[in-house]
Amino acid sequence: MNILEGKIVSLKKVDDFLSINVEANGKIFSAVVLDSEALSWAKSGERANIIFKEMEVMIATQSSRVSARNAFVSKIKEIETGELFANVVFDFDGEEISSVITKHSCEELGCAEGGEFIWFVKSNEVTIQKGGKSGR
Repeated sequence: MNILEGKIVSLKKVDDFLSINVEANGKIFSAVVLDSEALSWAKSGERANIIFKEMEVMIATQSSRVSARNAFVSKIKEIETGELFANVVFDFDGEEISSVITKHSCEELGCAEGGEFIWFVKSNEVTIQKGGKSGR
């Protein structure tokens, strides 16, 4: 599980959804979640954790164009390859972001340690959790 600590910078309620923007490591992450009582704590300025699964992190070359708002260029720190999958670990300003992709895709993209790639996660695949010391 990828977890980044940040601060809520904006919220917008639309119908039954809540669009939340969280700043982490100087970058803005977007999440679109169902509005619920469980998110009553969420207000601008509150600490929040951004949580997303490794299987939800996609990878692209730097020349690719993607529609995801959460798209960031980072260096590959480490690659662990199995028979079917590859776990690609990015250095995101000192934080580790893991992406699990197929071994074939890893090879086809030419992923290598030290290489810079775009990693991205769709805003509807991001979970928001109250931040602070108890959040992690």
